[in-house]
Amino acid sequence: MEKTYELLKKYAKMMADQEYTVGEAAMLMIDTGDGVYSTKYGADLANLKMTDVEKLAIKALPMSAAGMKAMVYSQTPYCQKALRNARPFKPSLDDMAQIIGPAAYIADGRDGNKYAGKSLKRALKKNAGCLVLRGVASGGKGRGYTVTVGRNLYEAVVAMTVLEKSAEITYLADQLGGVKYLDPVETRLMRAVYKKKYSKAEESAKTAETAEGVITVTETADIPESEKTQEQILREKLVEYGKKLVKSGLVQGTWGNLSIRLDNQYMLVTPSGLDYMRLTPADMVKVDINTLKYEGNLKPTSEKGLHAEVYKRRSDVGAVIHTHSKYCCVFAAAEQPMPVSDKEMQKLFGTEIPLAGYGLPGTKKLMNNTADALGDKFGCIMSHHGMLACGSDIEDAYNNCANMEECGRKYLTE
Repeated sequence: MEKTYELLKKYAKMMADQEYTVGEAAMLMIDTGDGVYSTKYGADLANLKMTDVEKLAIKALPMSAAGMKAMVYSQTPYCQKALRNARPFKPSLDDMAQIIGPAAYIADGRDGNKYAGKSLKRALKKNAGCLVLRGVASGGKGRGYTVTVGRNLYEAVVAMTVLEKSAEITYLADQLGGVKYLDPVETRLMRAVYKKKYSKAEESAKTAETAEGVITVTETADIPESEKTQEQILREKLVEYGKKLVKSGLVQGTWGNLSIRLDNQYMLVTPSGLDYMRLTPADMVKVDINTLKYEGNLKPTSEKGLHAEVYKRRSDVGAVIHTHSKYCCVFAAAEQPMPVSDKEMQKLFGTEIPLAGYGLPGTKKLMNNTADALGDKFGCIMSHHGMLACGSDIEDAYNNCANMEECGRKYLTE
């Protein structure tokens, strides 16, 4: 029970730390193999106590697909808005396609509906999340909650953040003429690939968490500054800025990647699918820029080819960052370049941040389209994908990434 409590406490805090409220009905559930445990309704997720956790009188998670061991209930702002307006939505970005699936349906979960259970099962059959209608308020507006599932609590919470971001983008993009939905066939393909090839290292770690409680990451021994090689210093920089991206909200979960040019032949990149907050310098993957061959057992990001292509075309670039940051993603979902009105920002990006044509994740089409759009600039929007920023070093690339997101925020909200 204590290990389960620590696990639920960790991810309850992750939910509570979001920039938006997750609602009074927010709950976490996990199937430990020794039973299903849940946080209680109305518990303070930011300060979860042992008494806030209970073992449920059920043998398995309700209405969940095979292999799903965790479930999250939430009432995040834009998902609630979609419920009130009876507005289900489909993926306009590849992160929703991969993590959630073909659509965010609205399941009819009202007490008076005898088919409520079937409705929820259908909504979750091919998707890792849905909106659940529990009633209709005065004025005909729907009310209820969001359900997301995962093989572990980490996946279920990340699914919540991606679904909320997708709902918000759907509404924000109305200012740009609306989102352009992804092709349904490509959406199903991305979901299938994600489920099959999701990082085995991270899956193993999170599965171990499910069974054993919270895993404590063992820190590598400190190396005196005077004894560090340039490669060790750059590995540490990648870890530092990976965590900085998470804390700043520029990435959700593991959805983004970073790299630093090591020399003319090699680059260091973040590994595929691993939680940034658990990464160590040793986890950074050394990749040949020309052949894409890599050293070690960890796989590099699937977008390693994109990073390499930028380095091959741009000798002035020392670091590259790709994220799915919210405001840049609005333009990506609407297939629109980003106007830049701020005079200082125009010195960095010109009057418009260019739009790259769409390509499936990890493909040469995505790589070439993005590098072409980037040209001699320091950032571009990637259709249905996110954004890419680069700079002379990792600090410069991070600042360009943050500045692009700020340009989008100002345009859409001020």
